[in-house]
Amino acid sequence: MKQRSILFVPPVSDKMIDKGLTTEADRVIFDLEDAVAVQEKKTARDRLSRQLASKENLHPFYIRVNDAESPFYHEDVKALQNIPDIGIVLPKTASAEQVRQLQKKLPGRPLLPIIESAAGVWYAKEIAESCAEVETLAFGSIDFSLDIQAAGLPDESELLYARSRIVLACRLAGKKPPVDSVFTNFQDAEGFRRQAAMVKGLGFQGKLLIHPSQAGQANEVFSPSDEEIFKAEKIVRAFQEAEAEGLAAVQVDGEMIDYPVYYRSRNILQASEKS
Repeated sequence: MKQRSILFVPPVSDKMIDKGLTTEADRVIFDLEDAVAVQEKKTARDRLSRQLASKENLHPFYIRVNDAESPFYHEDVKALQNIPDIGIVLPKTASAEQVRQLQKKLPGRPLLPIIESAAGVWYAKEIAESCAEVETLAFGSIDFSLDIQAAGLPDESELLYARSRIVLACRLAGKKPPVDSVFTNFQDAEGFRRQAAMVKGLGFQGKLLIHPSQAGQANEVFSPSDEEIFKAEKIVRAFQEAEAEGLAAVQVDGEMIDYPVYYRSRNILQASEKS
């Protein structure tokens, strides 16, 4: 399943929950953590449990529980035992053991740990390979920056190491490419696209979202463009013709094409078929 766009939805009302079930985002996260005030935690949890138990799954979704060190964590997990067949997002994941403990309580559920601290980045590979239920990792840049006490740079270069390490961790663990952090200014479409294109270049497959308007933008950025598809078709066709003649390299529009470039072009065409 594609994860180009994963939208956070606060379960603060029945109306918001219904909207979340019909969004154009690839997936939805009903958020019991940051989107809910402390005094409203139980009310939001009960509302979400009641609403989802009475509906058929209209849209693939996760629920983000409160972090494992939170006083609300165990009640969140207990409530979710009554809502089968959903994914669980574990925020502030700092160790593989936290993931394994959650998996034991909710076996068989797709898991999406969010890496939001120095410890999480450092142990990202162990977290990614902690159990089969981990689909991939997500990056939480805001909490990560807070944890490492980074003031932040205009080009976000303070996040480059963390992002790259998370990409490598998923690859080494045999998981899908990771999902990048939210872009908080939902009115800045150009800035969102610029950041999304940058992390796509690093190896991410999508982004976490805070507003429905970002879903279409993310889906577009993380899907092959018409130009990319056209070029990939040209490369694949030329290389296969050359290979049939016993050649392992061919020139296309002034560019030398060998097996790695051919494989990348083939992957682009496969991704376009799934978009």
